[in-house]
Amino acid sequence: MTYFKTGLLAVFAVQLLLVGAMLFDRVQTIRNGEEVVMQSRFVDPRDIFRGHYVRINLVAGTVGKNLPGGSEPFVFNEPVFVSLQKSSNGFWVAKALYKTLPENIDDPVLRGVYAGTAGNTLRVRFPFDRYFAQKERALELEKLHSAQKLGVVLALDGSGGGVIKGITIDGDIIYDEPLL
Repeated sequence: MTYFKTGLLAVFAVQLLLVGAMLFDRVQTIRNGEEVVMQSRFVDPRDIFRGHYVRINLVAGTVGKNLPGGSEPFVFNEPVFVSLQKSSNGFWVAKALYKTLPENIDDPVLRGVYAGTAGNTLRVRFPFDRYFAQKERALELEKLHSAQKLGVVLALDGSGGGVIKGITIDGDIIYDEPLL
């Protein structure tokens, strides 16, 4: 019986360490990551179990084949790295595409997966695609969709990963992700 209790305690401790490591990585990225603001278009769907959310559709997720690296033969659902540059409207946009994480690059890089081609554009899907909100807030954000005033503040970790750090409307932060 004591072996069982010791084993159960060990399993619990390992699971606790794994969750703690994931939280630590997220907090470190939010606290120390490079901050970029990406323009987004939101749509308000609903998840039966988790409530209302806004689907994040980053403008940088649709890029022209004319960008450096855009004419390469990408494979559906495989990683693609997008280097970013700040545009004149204050939002960060795609600068170049890569099949692997570029080395010795000063630009921030965001990792996504190749999601297909439509005409002269490539579609890149990023790992964060939903922002959960109360119904009223989600509906409010959906109404702003046509005005294209919404921004998603991302904290990038330097290896292509990123987490949502906040949401902006007309440059004003309306949501700031708590560290815990």
